[in-house]
Amino acid sequence: MLNIVLASLMTGVLSCDTVTAGQFMLSRPIIMGPVIGLCLGNPYVGFIAGICVELIWSSVIPIGSSTPPDMPMTSALATASAIFSISNYGITEFPAIILALVVSIPCGILFQKASLKIRLRNSDTIDKIKADVAKDKYESVNFFTLFAILRVFLVSAFFFAACYILITQIPRAYWMLFSILNIAPWVILRFIYILCFAQLFEMFVKWK
Repeated sequence: MLNIVLASLMTGVLSCDTVTAGQFMLSRPIIMGPVIGLCLGNPYVGFIAGICVELIWSSVIPIGSSTPPDMPMTSALATASAIFSISNYGITEFPAIILALVVSIPCGILFQKASLKIRLRNSDTIDKIKADVAKDKYESVNFFTLFAILRVFLVSAFFFAACYILITQIPRAYWMLFSILNIAPWVILRFIYILCFAQLFEMFVKWK
């Protein structure tokens, strides 16, 4: 339980790096995944999950007001749910990661909607800050900036914890799906890699 609390807090902290504070690229899935995995005792699973999320949305570039599905949240949830299934059901890494991605990607798409609302709420304070600065009340800049960061942190941490609780309630049969159907998970994982690299190749061809 303590590990999940720590993972939730780290998700909140790294989610702030997306657009709210820092922007040091620490929120990238390839970093978010291993960090959450480290919190839960399996950074390797986090690394693979992070790579998969990076590849899945590799052609989606956030430019201007364009916002892709929330990749940091997706990678954090995919890592946490994969580690949960490995620890509780004894399945191997690849099937755990694939099935975790299936349930985590919709959560990332949903969190994108929440992120947009947060950004709009934070933007609403700009007029207030301008008015205070015009009156030489500069302390409001620090207050509203801190409040915006805190809002993103709390919403991200709570969303991660809530989705993790929901995901872990999925029946055991779902996580044993590859064993039940007798399907080799590495085939699907390699198909994901091939599909994503084909997507990247097509993107570069279009640029050329």
